[in-house]
Amino acid sequence: MYQNVLIKGVGSYNPTKEVRNKEVIDHFKKYELDDHVTNLMKKLGRDIRKQADENESMIGMGVKSAKKALKNANLSPEDIDIIISATDTPQYLMPSCALMMRNELKATNATSVFDLNNNCVGMISAIDVATRYLKTDKKFKRALIIGSLHVSPFAREDDMITYSIVGDGAAAIILESIEEDKQRGFLATRMFTDDNYNDTIRFPECGLENIVDTNITSYDRKMQWKPFDFSFLSDEWSELVVNLLKENEYTPENVSHYFMSQFSKDDIKVTLEKLGNTSEQATFIADKYGYTGSASPIMALNERLEKENFIEGDLIVFCSVAAGYTMQALSYKW
Repeated sequence: MYQNVLIKGVGSYNPTKEVRNKEVIDHFKKYELDDHVTNLMKKLGRDIRKQADENESMIGMGVKSAKKALKNANLSPEDIDIIISATDTPQYLMPSCALMMRNELKATNATSVFDLNNNCVGMISAIDVATRYLKTDKKFKRALIIGSLHVSPFAREDDMITYSIVGDGAAAIILESIEEDKQRGFLATRMFTDDNYNDTIRFPECGLENIVDTNITSYDRKMQWKPFDFSFLSDEWSELVVNLLKENEYTPENVSHYFMSQFSKDDIKVTLEKLGNTSEQATFIADKYGYTGSASPIMALNERLEKENFIEGDLIVFCSVAAGYTMQALSYKW
């Protein structure tokens, strides 16, 4: 018998406010960067990015996505045993955002509740952690993982990357442990880290120890993004995926679909080509919502499931990359 961990429900939330490419490109004319931004939008695949309004927060967006996931799973908040909030833009450092979401949801039976920050691979890392809980401890039956990004207030107006491509939003996924006579669900995970890029992206740039210094400007409290060559992404991603699949004696030709980081459409396309797959085997949604960080692969999964479900035996791969940089991939069999 196998202790399988299955996807029980998925949900996402995107704000209604839309910022289109023309508005972004016009904004960068004053920095004489409009041509660069135009080319960037083509490479990364952008048209619209969604942004939270002044009354929205990462906790509120996360709760909305969680309610949709619960509805799709035909569950109530009381059915959840574990809640993990995966974000790099927490509304509070204390108490945990997961605890506050538990309160909003009235998930009174969730006893293991905590935040996890692994930047843009945060939801994949949280799914990995929750899967290990569910596989090894019978006290836990179901886990709710919520990824919520609220980064627009922290983007510098002269930053071509963060200001141009990122959107606010949230995604949630519910996992359920079940004993079965065949192996399916989450199969394996694999990570890769190269810390030589740790100074390229930092938030807040000044560091938390300096954030109360009145001499620190609001600019220095926002996100820093130093341009750097990331052309090796597709090589590292494809190697990571191949080695992940080997753990269960699969190859890329066995994969039905990929749910990748939504940062760059071009890098997804090139990666799949190197794996021998096609771009149609990945769902891309950042042209409609912007890049939503750790939530983006699960938001893409939600988009796909709203249109078409998978069939038994389909193999899918989740894969993302985080600042600094770290990569993580998960394999899942329906």
